[in-house]
Amino acid sequence: MAPSGIDKEKFLIQAERLEQNYALLLDVKAQVGDASNDAIPLVAAERLLQILIEECLNIGNHIISGLNLERADTYKEIFVRLQQKGVISKEIGKELISFASFRNRLVHLYWRVERDEMLSKLDDIEVVKQFAEGVYNYLKSNKLL
Repeated sequence: MAPSGIDKEKFLIQAERLEQNYALLLDVKAQVGDASNDAIPLVAAERLLQILIEECLNIGNHIISGLNLERADTYKEIFVRLQQKGVISKEIGKELISFASFRNRLVHLYWRVERDEMLSKLDDIEVVKQFAEGVYNYLKSNKLL
């Protein structure tokens, strides 16, 4: 029996939004290149990356609540709880913990995010898709979807 907190429809909507924004980010990322002509695509990429990370956090919180796991007090702890439960792998969790820290900098200290650091994070964005697939597979294999 699925815990009452897991709302299948909500998860699927969140996962679909994540997938749509992931595709948008890949399109924008392809436009980021020439340092002299990529200010707008770079800003768009920053915002889309923030949205993607926040969508992962929202999904993670929903799963934590639905599985009645210990509450996460920080964004990083969301991915720790999911690792501990086996919802996501340690590798994905470690990468997303780094993305959670990066999200905080994007939101609160955006002027300190260097272009090269942003480009590096864009190169690692595949982890967001792996996260969504991992959560989906966990829920499906445990008959929660």
